[in-house]
Amino acid sequence: MFRLNHISNFLGLTRSTLGVLFMVILVGMGERLAERFLPVYLLALGGGAISIGLLNGLDNFLSAIYAFPGGYLSDRIGYKRALIVFNMIAMVGFLIVILFPAWQAVLAGAVLFLSWSAISLPATMSLIARVLPATKRTMGVSMHSLVRRIPMGLGPVLGGLCIGVWGVKTGVRTAFAVAFMLAFLAILLQQKLIEEETSRAADEKGQGKPEKNPLRLLKLMSPVLKRLLVSDILIRFCEQIPYAFVVVWCMTVIAEPISAFQFGILTAIEMATAMLVYIPVAYLADKIA
Repeated sequence: MFRLNHISNFLGLTRSTLGVLFMVILVGMGERLAERFLPVYLLALGGGAISIGLLNGLDNFLSAIYAFPGGYLSDRIGYKRALIVFNMIAMVGFLIVILFPAWQAVLAGAVLFLSWSAISLPATMSLIARVLPATKRTMGVSMHSLVRRIPMGLGPVLGGLCIGVWGVKTGVRTAFAVAFMLAFLAILLQQKLIEEETSRAADEKGQGKPEKNPLRLLKLMSPVLKRLLVSDILIRFCEQIPYAFVVVWCMTVIAEPISAFQFGILTAIEMATAMLVYIPVAYLADKIA
């Protein structure tokens, strides 16, 4: 028991952070079951290369702007209520894809579910900052990033199995049905595990209104943080140029196309590699800080 408590303390695990991590796994698993195969699904529904580009562009654009309303709502109603709202928004997006097998419906549903990670991130970071001491916040954020890679790796494998068994069209819609149920389960676990914000936290919120104009926050950034932001934008821009088309290239273009399950395995290897570096980096960052 002592060793278990020691491990929990080292990793920054509390009841509330565990609730968030379970939420990240469940909703993220649902989102990632079919997300990597949506370009292939769009082609199967009659969409072309433009629809694939629109999907990926929409994902990246919304991932950027959704963080602002996500942060505002979290400040306004508290992180626990905000996370429930964000999960329900994702569930509506899943439902649209399940009910309407058309490429236009995929784009409409994507507006609601593809950027769940971005819109929920401010509430998640707010929770970690409030329930963990300063010396464990980097570890808490790193655990969130590490656990987030579990559905990113495992989801495409399971989604690939669905496509292998039922085909692209039925397999993807089945994956979204599973995603809907996992998101509902995540809401139940959130209610059970995540503790309400303390009166002290509520008092702190009452000292100032949430900022409505995100551009004003740029003035508060240090020069170092601004340079980091610019470098991150450039790196992600380069990364996203081929991102949505990789699955199409692997499954339909190359001389010996791979199956959806094999593509899922490759994605799992990518995520496992990323996961291996989080804990040692977080430990060193907390030590140096």
